Amino acid sequence: MPEMNISKKLSRWSLEEARQVGHVLVVRCGLCNITRRFLPDDILKLHKNTALSRLRFVCQECNQSAYIEVKVYHPSSWDVGKLPIRRLAGMRDIKKPIWRDETL
Repeated sequence: MPEMNISKKLSRWSLEEARQVGHVLVVRCGLCNITRRFLPDDILKLHKNTALSRLRFVCQECNQSAYIEVKVYHPSSWDVGKLPIRRLAGMRDIKKPIWRDETL
C-alpha cells in the first residue's frame, strides 16, 4: 500500500489529538536546515485547537516561514532522555509605544 500524503494526514490531525496520543511536532526549516521539536500541549497554550496543516511557524534563525515543514513523530522508549524538545518557559508582554498624530 502506498504511503499517505503527509499534507492529507496533517489536515485531519488536530493539536488536541496529537497531545492525547503523545506525539511530538517536528518543525524543520529547509533553508537553514534546523530541526526543532515541540510538544502539542505547549503549542495549545499559544494557539487554539486547529489542524496541524494550518499551523504556521517562523524560523527563529532566518525569520522565514516559506521553508517550514511540520511533521508528527511518536517517540519510542529509546528516545526518553535523548530527544531534545523545545518547551515553553513563559510568556511576557512587550511594551510597544503607540503613536497618534495631533496638530498644535
